[in-house]
Amino acid sequence: GRGHPRHYGQSPYSFGGASCNLSANLRWSWQHPNGRYNTIITGKPLIDNERNIYISSLDGIHKFDIDGRALWTWSVSNYTETRNVPNNPAIMDGRLYNCLTTGELFALSMETGELLWEVMASAKGIGGDTAFVTATQGIVLLDVDPSQPAGPLSGRKNNRIVAFDSSDGSELWDFTPDVGVWNFLPHFPDDGTAVFQTWNGGAYRLNLSDGMQIWSQGLNSNVDGWTDGGPALGPNGLFYTTSSTATMEKSAFSEAGSGGLAARRVSDGELVWNRSGLEQGIYTYPVVGRLAEGAPLSVVTGVGSLAFFPLQIQFIIFGALPGAMVGFLIGMFWALCKCRGMSPQATMCAFLLRPLVAAAVCALLGSVAVVPFLKGAYPYSVQAFDAETGEPQWRVELPTWRWYCAAGDEEGLATRRKNGHRQLCLPPASSYMTLDAQGAIYFGHLDGRLYRIKDWNGDGRIDAGTEVCAFEAGSGFLTGGPSIAPGVLAVASCDTLYVFGDP
Repeated sequence: GRGHPRHYGQSPYSFGGASCNLSANLRWSWQHPNGRYNTIITGKPLIDNERNIYISSLDGIHKFDIDGRALWTWSVSNYTETRNVPNNPAIMDGRLYNCLTTGELFALSMETGELLWEVMASAKGIGGDTAFVTATQGIVLLDVDPSQPAGPLSGRKNNRIVAFDSSDGSELWDFTPDVGVWNFLPHFPDDGTAVFQTWNGGAYRLNLSDGMQIWSQGLNSNVDGWTDGGPALGPNGLFYTTSSTATMEKSAFSEAGSGGLAARRVSDGELVWNRSGLEQGIYTYPVVGRLAEGAPLSVVTGVGSLAFFPLQIQFIIFGALPGAMVGFLIGMFWALCKCRGMSPQATMCAFLLRPLVAAAVCALLGSVAVVPFLKGAYPYSVQAFDAETGEPQWRVELPTWRWYCAAGDEEGLATRRKNGHRQLCLPPASSYMTLDAQGAIYFGHLDGRLYRIKDWNGDGRIDAGTEVCAFEAGSGFLTGGPSIAPGVLAVASCDTLYVFGDP
């Protein structure tokens, strides 16, 4: 799965070698039985000790064996656009845990898919972005109570953290941070505490036993900022948080602001180093580990903005609607000027037809005229820093994604709209990164590619031609990244589960 709770994103297993041919290693894939765009896969693959694979989608939970045979599916009752599975699941002690946007937390038998228990975690519901249900030491953690911040394009941050007994779902404690959370992913230092970041890059540490706050830091350093990325926990006693100076509204328009990566001591939250002023915001999760045998610890992150809505939606929002409004006013003025001396019937006809004709023409012209002003290019870099000092180690530029939205959102819009469920995936800039045992980094990007990056020749830099490998998935990836087990790499795009085997 995503690894031990002590070090999410780091796998004790290796996958593949220096050759770059992920396509040749693809063993099988899965899409919704009714067609590729008939659901959105919200939860990354989790792999159990028998190499069975679990994913969550908006409409349910699915289990497959290592060869791709479907073992069971648990379906959401009364599935709608507002009642679905939004989060990445967790597995622990034979149970799978996840939640519904309507506020329920539930546990399934990993063996059979049977519903073991379901409780109402919050009557206010759970925010519909893609956070992580987490489980450790008999406790399940979940973020709940979404609110609507100011701004027409703002999403719903969650404002409360709740802990539940993993055996029966009984509530143990709750905690309300001063700043809300987004795509919540707490980390567990194996000392009976949890650390997590807020949506503006602040950080908290809580006691797992009772939810009491140990410290909070950085809550006021980036008050207006927002990221849908998240943190990483290093084996060196440091907790790494990400940030962007852009507000949520500006981020929604793909204005990334500048990014920040900060390291804090787990013991007291004190800032150790801060790489602020990165050329774009960070909208992903970093990973911490050694990129080669004997190498110092590194922290690696992606830097780059979110993509916006499909072009056809942007045509309507920024072109057709404003154009139609202006055209309607022009048509009314046109009718007023031309109707003097006309019969009542002709006047009525003019006031009905001329504004409509002018609105239609101006809507078309507006849709065409707006294109040069829309953002249609998304550069992205992957950057490595010394985990102890924050000093840069290397960076590599990915091919610039040249379209107006994330891969797959334009193609899937008609099908998803017809189904009446969630119409867009709207992925982050990239999924969180997974580091394998040989120091290779795997992640999915909004350009629809699964990437692998590794400094194979050990020269301290990444050759984009020989050390960056890509697999064309055709759709972006939500927050959960690839999972690695012995001989297996599994990753889910917004619409397809891909399972690779060692050559």
